[in-house]
Amino acid sequence: MTIFLKLAGRDGVPGARQVEAFLRAEIENGDLAEGVQLPPVREAAWQLGCAPGTVSRAYQALTVAGLVRGEVGRGTFVGTGTPQRMSHLRDEEMDRFADMAINTFLMEPAGEIVAQAMEAAAMRARDGAVPLRYVGMMGDETDRQAALPLLSRWCPQAQLENIALFNGAQSVFSCGFAGLMRPGTAVAADAVTYPGVIAAAELSGRRVIGIEMDDLGMIPEALDAACRAHAISIVCLMPGIQNPTGMTMPAKRREALAQVADRHDLIVLQDEVYGFLFDETAPSFAELLPTRAIVSTSLSKCVAPTLHVGYAVGPRGLVRRVAQAQNAMALMVPPILGAAASHVLTSGLLETRVEKVRAGVARRADRMKALFPVLDRSRLTGGIAWLPVPENWRVAEFCAEAEALGVRVGDGASFAVERTNPPQAVRVSFCAVPGEERFQAAIAILKGLLDQPMAGSAAMP
Repeated sequence: MTIFLKLAGRDGVPGARQVEAFLRAEIENGDLAEGVQLPPVREAAWQLGCAPGTVSRAYQALTVAGLVRGEVGRGTFVGTGTPQRMSHLRDEEMDRFADMAINTFLMEPAGEIVAQAMEAAAMRARDGAVPLRYVGMMGDETDRQAALPLLSRWCPQAQLENIALFNGAQSVFSCGFAGLMRPGTAVAADAVTYPGVIAAAELSGRRVIGIEMDDLGMIPEALDAACRAHAISIVCLMPGIQNPTGMTMPAKRREALAQVADRHDLIVLQDEVYGFLFDETAPSFAELLPTRAIVSTSLSKCVAPTLHVGYAVGPRGLVRRVAQAQNAMALMVPPILGAAASHVLTSGLLETRVEKVRAGVARRADRMKALFPVLDRSRLTGGIAWLPVPENWRVAEFCAEAEALGVRVGDGASFAVERTNPPQAVRVSFCAVPGEERFQAAIAILKGLLDQPMAGSAAMP
């Protein structure tokens, strides 16, 4: 106990701000010189008698201030730099950090395809082919026409009047809750689900009912029981690749859930943002329930988040109500962005991109399965791994320790509808990290942490 000797001798257990202030003073007065390595998070927490998360927050604040730096696989070191917000770091400044908490597929560079799309949209604008005025709430007709072949995959009966553009697939949920739900009703979703669904419902003042799952997805009997116990308007489903578990729902389970939804007059919001990663064989809910299901997808995953254009297809009356809600909140998708997305959809760029991403996902999924045998290889198609954390770890502490070593992962609690019994797991977005060397180093860190026999103060001498 060298670095924290003076702080540990003070009264009480220090908080994150006290740890940060202490280290800041030690760095600024020269007692901690350039290049000195700070203790690992759990070791520092043991020395100070505080939680690992307290130390992790202090280290992160110092990193943001430019006083320390984290290096993947090595730890946290004293080093002066330019203060900056972590969220604004450029890609080249993130080389020492592996963010696998937010799922993208930027292992395959997307800059060229985005540049081509924007250049094509700019040329169309110069030629007067891109509206410079406000467009209708469903989106420009040319952009809806461009999306028709993609959306027909899940909705073979799709026509232009059944399609609307949105500011990403997330907007379909947000606007769907605002535009489709009956007063006083709730949303049904998988017990562990995409956090955006939970956030969108909470923002709309709607309760989310978590429905029990098994290895095939949401359990129909559990949904039926929930509908009998609660007033529910909408059920949110990700049958293709469920986030965060990665499971795919078979046809018979979809059919059983469709029967429950029909029995209780539920509207189904089906998210297919990961649908580009596999060839669908099971029927979509738009096919099973053509009068009450909306399917959404976007280019945020298959291309890049910067091309944040989403699409919804379904019954014209329902889609219009969702589009009306977006019109009230955000007016429209900017036509120049819609034109860029249309170029991707019609030029062959998307097919080339998808082929590369699928191959990259397969390579990394094989590596994940080899390093973490507990994982089910069939559930890694979506570029996400629902990785169990041993019971000797608190999941939040595991995430804090990983972040202190330069790797971010998603705490399982973020995906739980009911927080009283959060999952003992983390979500690893293993395709979000550019560069194979950084990826290999990051998952090696996670493997090393999982293999530690004990966690917390009990592991310290």
